Amino acid sequence: MRASSRFFVALLRWDRGTLGRAAGIEEANVKFRSSTRIWFGVVVAVLLLSGSPGRLQAASVTLPNPVPLRSESVEMLRAASAEGGHQWKLVSFGFTLCKDVCPMTFGTLSRLVKIAAEKGIPLDAVFVTVDPDRDTDHVLTRYTTPYGKKISYLRLEGEALESFKDEFGVEAVFYTKNKGNAFHYQVDHSSMAFLIDPAGRIRVVFDALEDADSMATMLRENHSFFQ
Repeated sequence: MRASSRFFVALLRWDRGTLGRAAGIEEANVKFRSSTRIWFGVVVAVLLLSGSPGRLQAASVTLPNPVPLRSESVEMLRAASAEGGHQWKLVSFGFTLCKDVCPMTFGTLSRLVKIAAEKGIPLDAVFVTVDPDRDTDHVLTRYTTPYGKKISYLRLEGEALESFKDEFGVEAVFYTKNKGNAFHYQVDHSSMAFLIDPAGRIRVVFDALEDADSMATMLRENHSFFQ
């Protein structure tokens, strides 16, 4: 299930608290953990770009100050990639039983990876499952293989997964998952995705569904960004 079609909600719907009227939003619920305070800067940037805080629409955001990932996270992303090495990466989160957001997200990832290849930009994509209980390695391999070698997966469990998600400010909500229902449950997650540079820094945050065209344009026309 998709958390929201609006980028602002994709970024912030999971945490509770108050941004305050300084941002122009009176009822935005946000709680900033130490590892996700960066999103306040992202939100402010989006608000400024939108020109209408009360009617905020999806928009990719190029971070003025790239956010470095932990070395362990960078190594996991590189290890997950079939091509490995120091190259640009698209990172998205989801689960294989997702009926709407994830198939559309894979369409976006596949499109962007193909454009990058045409432009000579070293770029691949990593899909991170938020549902490792159902998404086994076998399931994930079968799910990602049709999209080619440039789209791979990362499967983490327990604290390792929580720590990795927290670093990106990503969460997932599980409905009706309990001892009596270990398989037929639903997961709600955002469509937020990330562009990571070869040094392991978050450079762009975007909505994988609504910002596909703007990201495609960036790959086609802003080649200097990837130098």
